[in-house]
Amino acid sequence: MTMGEALQDATGRRPDQEVFVCGETRMTNGQLRAEVDSATRSLFARGIRKGDRVATLLPPGWEFVRLFFAAARLGAVIVPLSPDLREGTLASILADCEPRLVVRPGELSPAAASDPPPAAVQPGDLLALLYTSGTTGTPKATMHTHRSLIAPVVATLKVRELWTRPSSLRIAAQAVKAFSRYGTRLLRAMGKPQTILSTTGWHTITGLHVMLQGLLMGDRLAVLPRFHPQHALELVQRERVTVLIAVPTAWQAMVSMPDLDRYDTSSLIVCGAGGAASPPALAREIQRRFGCAFYNGFGMTEMGGGVSVSSLADSDARQAETVGKPMPGVEMRIVDEERRGMAPGEVGELAVRGPGVMSGYYRAPELTAQVLDEDGWLFTGDMARIDEKGYIHVVGRKKDLIIRGGQNIYPAEIENHLASHPRIAEAAVVGVPAAVGGESVWAFIRLKDNEAMSVREVLDHCRGALEIFKIPSEVRFLAEFPRGEAGKPQKFELRAAAIKERSGGAT
Repeated sequence: MTMGEALQDATGRRPDQEVFVCGETRMTNGQLRAEVDSATRSLFARGIRKGDRVATLLPPGWEFVRLFFAAARLGAVIVPLSPDLREGTLASILADCEPRLVVRPGELSPAAASDPPPAAVQPGDLLALLYTSGTTGTPKATMHTHRSLIAPVVATLKVRELWTRPSSLRIAAQAVKAFSRYGTRLLRAMGKPQTILSTTGWHTITGLHVMLQGLLMGDRLAVLPRFHPQHALELVQRERVTVLIAVPTAWQAMVSMPDLDRYDTSSLIVCGAGGAASPPALAREIQRRFGCAFYNGFGMTEMGGGVSVSSLADSDARQAETVGKPMPGVEMRIVDEERRGMAPGEVGELAVRGPGVMSGYYRAPELTAQVLDEDGWLFTGDMARIDEKGYIHVVGRKKDLIIRGGQNIYPAEIENHLASHPRIAEAAVVGVPAAVGGESVWAFIRLKDNEAMSVREVLDHCRGALEIFKIPSEVRFLAEFPRGEAGKPQKFELRAAAIKERSGGAT
């Protein structure tokens, strides 16, 4: 179905059910439909027709919801952008996508009275241009259709059958495992609409996917327009949130709060990390502090959302150390440099195929051909292995691979070990060209608040746990990392700073 049809279906089943909470704004399904009707008339009156691009500079909230679904109904193409974009980056993106309309807060007035004629919208029509800088820092737009953004929501709904309505003997058997671990919490939520808390910007695929989950799955969406750890926990307590999704840096801020225990988080069933992989040490701390399951899902903007996720039936170790198994409808395989399949347990590039994969990069056919083949396989650039039980272990980005003394080093292994230290909040490891060939290992470290640490202590933490060739050559402490839109450390900037320092420039 199209996104407009999906909204009609979701809002028509329980028109009086509350579906949206953001600050003082509370909306039922019926009110949501009426507001989208009004916004559709307003967009049409502004001259928006099928295929027109509509860019937004809106924070998560009611204005974004109205605009997104109104544009979808008209067959327009939504271009969600961060309200915090720098002027130069914004100008570059607008020149690339050439929107007919740019909407900022308060600019879409529902003043039009007449309904527009029905638009001939199909599931395969382009719905969104989602810009991603990836690991390069250069924004490029992924093209997503109605189908490719709805498919991950449908897959999530099927994953949740484990603890909402077991529909087969296999799922029922897994549900027994889940109930043995989280019984009381699951019993309270069984068969009821869930409350999903969104803490991530909706210009990112993580935030957009969470928004669509909350509004299209018969649940309730609680929205935090800008993340703050105290405000997030207050919302969990007040709205009895059952599913909380946040980027790892936000999770770190919450588990580090000295008064965390004073908030009632007993409603939580799932804590999920999006935008970037969570280090196992942080995942275990989330499990311990919140007493619920942790989902370390895997996804990319190019995939339309998450494509693999762990389960409530999985052990704490599998939830913390893997990104679970492929979601329903998704195929995954590990390939070598020639893109040939590899055996279980071997490390190679992770390839994904499924209905959520992008159509390609906007106006970039050559770039598209590098990552998307004619059979629909997307080559992610992530290095991973699939174990004998089918669980996926991501070990790092292909471009981040460090070669030192002829040995391959995957930075994620070093980063995860560094992050296991109680004084380290986050680590980023990059390879820097060495004077005599190969690469040296540089570790950039962000300490937890009010903590101090020496280089020697960092290296001592690595010795005995890491092989000698994996121990960092250089250690630098930073108050904050340069970050992309999804909150990931921008390693290309860290690498450039290290090269500049090595060549005699300023740090």
